[in-house]
Amino acid sequence: MTPLLKVEDIHTYYGKSHILHGISLEVGRGEVVGLLGRNGVGKSTTLKAIAGLVHPSAGQIVFDGRPIAGLPAYRLARLGIAYVPEDRRIFPLLTITENLRTGLDRHGVGKARKQELLDKVYAYFPVLAERRNQAGGTLSGGEQQMLAIARAMMLEPQIILLDEPTEGLMPRMVSQIREIIEVLHQEGVAVLLVEQNVPLTLDASERVYLIEKGVVRHHAASAELRADDAVIHQYMGV
Repeated sequence: MTPLLKVEDIHTYYGKSHILHGISLEVGRGEVVGLLGRNGVGKSTTLKAIAGLVHPSAGQIVFDGRPIAGLPAYRLARLGIAYVPEDRRIFPLLTITENLRTGLDRHGVGKARKQELLDKVYAYFPVLAERRNQAGGTLSGGEQQMLAIARAMMLEPQIILLDEPTEGLMPRMVSQIREIIEVLHQEGVAVLLVEQNVPLTLDASERVYLIEKGVVRHHAASAELRADDAVIHQYMGV
């Protein structure tokens, strides 16, 4: 089966610094795939390249059968690629509802459909429904993360790129993020998950890529890595 997303041998630079040295990976339709590695090895840059925020200098990215490397981020969002950055980037002065509507006000989405999407997300995130008129900047870190994911869901994406969604969160919130990933999976939304939380990544994903110094060094089924964690120790030091 043709993958939804295929990244082939991409190279990226920040100035003269060579960050990605030929990253290749695939994500199937509705599949949850993990991307693990120590800090600074290129995980977030990989997501930014897919989302159109960093343009590869070589290699190609194919999404839903279409080459997309070099396209601007807003066009990729319209194609069905949603990106939730590590720093969330919600609008702190806007209410929860106003934040969500930034993902709804797009061509072809009628008033009734907008309300359906809002109702659906509020059913998944009851805490956001309770505080829908509260400014985003007054939410806790975990609540802001929920809002960032909920806003991405407003785009009705085919894939969501999640960058460190549990960083700095309390265990209760980490568990809720895990549940959200499962909801996305059940809805047929693919997820490419960058995380430092190894147990969560192995539990949530079907396959995992391990990155070191801008290169994929290992690729395996999550079940295989759970059964024998020597590779995780080698590349994560945990």
